[in-house]
Amino acid sequence: MATLLDPTSNEQKYSKLTSGVIVGATTANSTRLWVRIYQPGKWSLVVTASPLSGDLVRLEEKTVPAFLAGNGIAAAYLGEHDFTHDNSLTHVFDIAGLNPDTRYYYAVIASELDAGKVARRTEIGGDAPRHFRTMPEAPSEIVFGFYSCHDHISNNGSAGAWPHYLEQLGDTRAHFSIGGGDQVYVDTNGKNRFLDIWSWLKDNKKALLDKFALGKGKYDEAGIQQYLLDIYRWYYRVYWSVPELRSVFEQVPQYMIWDDHEIMDGWGSLTWKERAAQICSFWEEEDSKPNLMLLQLMWKAACQAYYEYEHSHNPATSYNAADPDQCQWDYAFRHGGAAFYVLDMRGHHDVEKNKGKKIPDKNILLGQAQFDRFRQWLGSEDVKQANALFIVSPVPVVHWVDRLVNYADLGEAKDDFKDEWGHETNQWERNQLLETLFKSIDQTGKKVVFLSGDVHCASIFRIRHRKFPAAKVYHATSSAISRKPAPKLSLIGISSGGAMENNDNVFTERLYALTGSNNFLMVRARPGPNPEIIIELNWAGGDEGEITKRRIVLD
Repeated sequence: MATLLDPTSNEQKYSKLTSGVIVGATTANSTRLWVRIYQPGKWSLVVTASPLSGDLVRLEEKTVPAFLAGNGIAAAYLGEHDFTHDNSLTHVFDIAGLNPDTRYYYAVIASELDAGKVARRTEIGGDAPRHFRTMPEAPSEIVFGFYSCHDHISNNGSAGAWPHYLEQLGDTRAHFSIGGGDQVYVDTNGKNRFLDIWSWLKDNKKALLDKFALGKGKYDEAGIQQYLLDIYRWYYRVYWSVPELRSVFEQVPQYMIWDDHEIMDGWGSLTWKERAAQICSFWEEEDSKPNLMLLQLMWKAACQAYYEYEHSHNPATSYNAADPDQCQWDYAFRHGGAAFYVLDMRGHHDVEKNKGKKIPDKNILLGQAQFDRFRQWLGSEDVKQANALFIVSPVPVVHWVDRLVNYADLGEAKDDFKDEWGHETNQWERNQLLETLFKSIDQTGKKVVFLSGDVHCASIFRIRHRKFPAAKVYHATSSAISRKPAPKLSLIGISSGGAMENNDNVFTERLYALTGSNNFLMVRARPGPNPEIIIELNWAGGDEGEITKRRIVLD
C-alpha cells in the first residue's frame, strides 16, 4: 500500500509561505488585513501612522500595549487573534476608523513573552516597515493593476512579470490590484515533476480510502476532507512564496476571484462522470459511490482553501463552509466614480445543472441567482453615481474566434473551450449578459470595460450593439503574469473582430492582441462627466527584459 503524503509536513522540495500579509479590500476609512503566521498562538496586529521603532525583537519584555504606551506610540489599530491550524494559521483583521488617502504602517507581533517559545517577537514589520495606503475620499482619478494566471512552476521557476508589476504599481501610485483568476495551479504541472492534485488522488486513492475506512462501505468523510484541504492549502503556500508577489500583496490592496485551476482544470465544464474519470483506472466505474464522494470532498476542500486564502479578504459575502453551493463568491465595490462587479464563473458553473429539472436554469456559467444580483447592481445607487464601470469576468467574453471554440471541442481542449462564453452551450447566456448591459447603459454616457484572464495571452476589443449605438463597451484580457505564455502562433486563434456568432446585434473590433509574453494591465480612469479610461498593456519585451507598453485610450 502506498504511503500517504503528509500535507502539513513533507519533503517536497519547494519553498512555502510561512508568514505573510495581504492587504485586502480597502476604502477611505477601512481595510481588511489578511495574516498568516508560522506557528499557533496569540499574535497582535499593530497599525500606526509612523513606522515602529525601538526594541522590536523582544519589545523590552513587555506586553504589546505596554510597549506601545512606554514608547509613546499611538496605534490607529491594535488587535489580537489566537491563530490555530483550524484556519491554516490565517486570520483577517477588519480595521475601521482610518483617515482617507493616508499611508499606514503595520506589524505582526507575538503576544507570547517567553523567548523559548518565540525568539523574535515582531514577525512581520520589524526588519523593514510594512505599509499600505487608504483610498482618497473622492478620487478624481483611479489607477489600478490587473493580472491573472500565476504559475511560476510551469515557467521554470521564473517570477515572470511580477517584478515589473511591482515596479509599475509603485511608479503609478496605484490604488489597488485585481487578481483575475488562477492565482494557483493545483493541476497541469505533473510533467514538470510537480504534484498534480488529481493525478496524486488517482495514484493514492486506495491508500486514502483505506486510511479513513469505517467499515461496511462507509468512510470518515470529515477526515478525508481535512486531509484534502491541507493539500489545497499547501499549493497556496508554495505559489505565494514568490518574493515579488509577496511584495505586491503586502502593500497594495488586493481584490481576487478564482478560476478553474484553484479547483480542477475545466471545473464545471465537465460532467461529473468526466470529472470522476480523472481519478479512475480504466477498469473502474467512474460513477461509483467512493469516486463521487471524493469529488464532492475535493470540491468542499477547494472551496474552503479558496475562502481562507483569497476570498476572506475581499468585500464580505455570504459563506457556508458546510455547503459551498450556498456561498456567494461574486461581489461588487466602488471607488469614487468607478464601480466594479467581480463575476464568479466556477462556484455555480455546472454543465449538468439542469439534469432532471423541470424548470431549467439557462445560466450555466453564472447561475440565475448571480445573474439577478448582477442585474440589480446595474440599477444600484453605486452604478448611478459612477461613470466608469468595470466587470471582471475570469474567462473572456470576447477573445477567441467563436467557430474555433466550437469546432475544436474535442480531446484535451474540450473543457477549456466549454469554459468559454463563445461556446455554443454558453452563447445564450452571453447574449443575455450583453443585452442586459447595453440596455442599461445606453444614452448614459458611462463607459464599461470587461476585464479577463485565463487564456495566457492578451487582447483589447471594442464591443458595439446595433440597438444601442451610443453605449461604449470595451474588453481587455491580460494573461499570464507568470504562467508559461501561449505560443506566438496562437495569435491566429484570437478573433480579429466582426459579428458575434449567434447574435446579429453585437459586433466586435479588435484594437490589439499579444501572444508569447507574460503580461499585465495598468488601468487609469478619470470618471468625470466625460469619462476617460486608458488601458496600458505591459510585457517584458526588450532584449534585456525591460518593460514594453501598449497604451490604448478608450474613446
